[in-house]
Amino acid sequence: LTSTAGPTTAPPLVTDVRLPTGVKPLHYTVTLAPYIYGNNASEFYFTGSMKVRLSINESTSNIKLHAMKIPLTAADIRVYNSKSNKNYTVDSCVYDEDREWYSIDLSESLPTNSSDISIAIPRFKAPLSRDLVGLYFSLYEENGETKYLVASQMQPTDARKTFPCFDEPGMKATFDLSLVRRIDYKSFTNMPSKKNETVSANDWFTSANQSHQFVKEDFETTPIMSTYLTAFLVAQFESISDEDSQMRSYRNWARPELVQQTNYSLVAVKNLTLYFESYFNITHLLSKIDQSAVPDFDAGAMENWGLILYREARLVFNSTKDTSAVLQSIGSVVSHEVVHMWFGNLVTPEWWDDLWLNEGFASFTLNLGVDNLHPDWEMDAQFVTTQQQLAFDVDSKGASRPIYVEVYTPNQINAIFDTITYRKGASVLRMLHGFVGDEVFRKGVGNYLRQNSYGNTFHTALYNSLTRQYSESTNKSLNVSSVMDRWIKQMGYPVLNCSVSTAARRLTLTQNHFLSDPSQVPSYPSDYNYTWIIPVTMGTKQNLTSGTPEDVSGFVNWMAEKEQSFEFNNTADDWYLLNLRSSGFYRVNYDLDNWKRLIDQLISNHTVFSPQDRARLLDDSFALASAGYLDYSIPLNMTKYLKNETHYVPWSSALSKIGYLHSMLHRQSPEYGPLSAYMRNLLEGAFNDVGLDNKDTDTHLTKLKRGLIVSSACLYRLRSCETAATNKFEEFVNSSFTSTITPDIRRRVLCEGVATSFVAVWDRLFEFSKTVAHPGTQNDIIRSLACTSEPWILNRYLDYALDETKIRGQDLSTVFSSVAANPNGIQIMWDYLKRNWNTIVDKGVGVFTATYIINNLAEFNSEQKLQEMEAFKLQHKDTLGAASVAMDRAIESVRINIGWMERSLLPLVQWLSENSLR
Repeated sequence: LTSTAGPTTAPPLVTDVRLPTGVKPLHYTVTLAPYIYGNNASEFYFTGSMKVRLSINESTSNIKLHAMKIPLTAADIRVYNSKSNKNYTVDSCVYDEDREWYSIDLSESLPTNSSDISIAIPRFKAPLSRDLVGLYFSLYEENGETKYLVASQMQPTDARKTFPCFDEPGMKATFDLSLVRRIDYKSFTNMPSKKNETVSANDWFTSANQSHQFVKEDFETTPIMSTYLTAFLVAQFESISDEDSQMRSYRNWARPELVQQTNYSLVAVKNLTLYFESYFNITHLLSKIDQSAVPDFDAGAMENWGLILYREARLVFNSTKDTSAVLQSIGSVVSHEVVHMWFGNLVTPEWWDDLWLNEGFASFTLNLGVDNLHPDWEMDAQFVTTQQQLAFDVDSKGASRPIYVEVYTPNQINAIFDTITYRKGASVLRMLHGFVGDEVFRKGVGNYLRQNSYGNTFHTALYNSLTRQYSESTNKSLNVSSVMDRWIKQMGYPVLNCSVSTAARRLTLTQNHFLSDPSQVPSYPSDYNYTWIIPVTMGTKQNLTSGTPEDVSGFVNWMAEKEQSFEFNNTADDWYLLNLRSSGFYRVNYDLDNWKRLIDQLISNHTVFSPQDRARLLDDSFALASAGYLDYSIPLNMTKYLKNETHYVPWSSALSKIGYLHSMLHRQSPEYGPLSAYMRNLLEGAFNDVGLDNKDTDTHLTKLKRGLIVSSACLYRLRSCETAATNKFEEFVNSSFTSTITPDIRRRVLCEGVATSFVAVWDRLFEFSKTVAHPGTQNDIIRSLACTSEPWILNRYLDYALDETKIRGQDLSTVFSSVAANPNGIQIMWDYLKRNWNTIVDKGVGVFTATYIINNLAEFNSEQKLQEMEAFKLQHKDTLGAASVAMDRAIESVRINIGWMERSLLPLVQWLSENSLR
């Protein structure tokens, strides 16, 4: 056999994708008419019309107009002067696939400084699919009947898939939006309804039943906003509603059987809107906020102005069926989306390279809103494990990236919707909030929003506002831009190595770029030589006797050099603590004596330290040991204090880090036995304390802790946990799935039961999952079905995940991730992925789904698997798209895992042999 060699180099990346600035939109008039009324979903489509009035700032005879999967010719387009009615002949209309725009050539130039030129496309037609991007259809079952609906997801670059437009965040305009629908449906966009009029189906559809009546619903004009914030919904949903003292409407929409379970999110959206109005001191001007639960939705939620769309599981809460984690997730997601009404919608980054301003800000500030609703949830303490710790892990890799990076193409833009943007962005903004203080932060951000309302900005505008406010409030100078540039324009973060001279009363700190494998080479160069300007907060045993204060801004010492000494008043035998309340985005490696003193303090009285401090000490010590900076005896000895720990957050931190040891050993290593034995001993007391059933006295954090401890105790095969969970599962099965399982432990109970059940029970549970309307219960079943010990069932389950008659497309990544979590499953999932990647690509899965699937490969720890992954990346380089970044990070994680096995396994085994009970 002979073959012809292909090209040896990939085509150059197209970077000149930005629209010319000489032509900008002022006002759109858009009508969409989705056809979802037959029984054959493959024949669904939508038609539409679009008119946009332009601002011509430079004389030109060419216009670029974004569109995707919307066929147009020159004959479809009219360019004219709306005052004089003069037509400009369209000579050609050529589509550029790389740039996803039509290049429209005119026979003569448009006059400069004109706002009277319009483009009109009287009619266009495009396919309507279930791909979860742009305008798409979704479905659900109601009383045995399939119901169809239309929803949308425009961010970041899919408005162009819905109507031809200038699809960049800086190209803001106002919109008059209309929807054509059958009269027995409801329609929604960003603004309140203005009027309905009966229309002929023939005007919009080629296949409509003429016996049905159709209406065109017009909506009020939007504020000036970006195309990615437009939203459309056509469904047979029902609603619950509320209003505030300013007579603004709040409505939650969902399918009829779920709508009454959205009460919590309705109360939350109203109260959070009022809270952030007060916090930013800026009124939210829209007269309504609709929220809707969509059965198929790729992201968790989307902040469309006036019409926020959610996954059902992020809006629906049933107190008897949902976990405390789901309740918190709903509160957090609603808060995140409400923050966007100001940060993102009112003021928008000029381009996607400043996405972190949107998402990082919302991810941090959501905690302020939730804390106002639920102070007992201790959201700042939880931030350390839910946001900061995950950002630390990802950003410690050589394949990480700066928060601020140049992006051009849709694939590149999609790829930065990641942990660095969301969680690291949130973490550095929390650090900023910590060192300037809440008053400066609140006033500075409020001024920034007022000065830039309805406009676009660059991140320096926020820095400048905070710098001015800091000077005004404190009479001190601080260049916020100089500090923050170090944190957003270079990847990674520092570790501070400590050296104490008690006699000289000096603490010397040396900063180094922390890498989870020190042999890695950073993938980005640094203009700052990987040094940071660090707000070092510090305290000693003497001045922290009553615990660390909530406001740490008064404890800041600035470190701007590679090595720097600070005045230090502490006795030789007393501990000291840096990074108070884990407010800074850096790690600390203490001198060995201080590590031991900190451990002694934790064991004797851990409450001297805040939950944030305890979580940080655990996380730092394990991360430093994993990277070879510290002996494993330090973090492992620290875990002994956990027998007295009652707070959820430090337990969450510890079990997360020990979970890495579990992932490295549990599939094939004989050393896993001593680890699991130690963990059973560590967890037994906590398990006996929380039990499997809720108590009337339980706090929210106690319920979260119960879910965590029960899951971990069963994971490490604590016999009392396994027995109790299996008994509850048998009751559930014997009752035909009607008996109640405490929601916080339901997933673990189902997993334990499935692991010991035969295929008949598996099949019954799977069929039951398809009838469950409640999203939380359904999600737990979907995940637990992957706990089976039968490899052939796991393979069949992966087949099911690609069949949307069995598993919703939004849950595809959940199935793959759950299979990978099975001790026997990661190899099965990987083999399946290699065999079926092209099928997965053909399904058009979203970037979130593809990334979540590939992230599971990061648990491999052998050279063979590393080579297989590199070969896979090379083979599929043209189809990985935005997920190629996830593949690079997974490959690097495997390299780190291999190094860990070579470097750390023996010290870990030695400690376990001395401290565990078999």
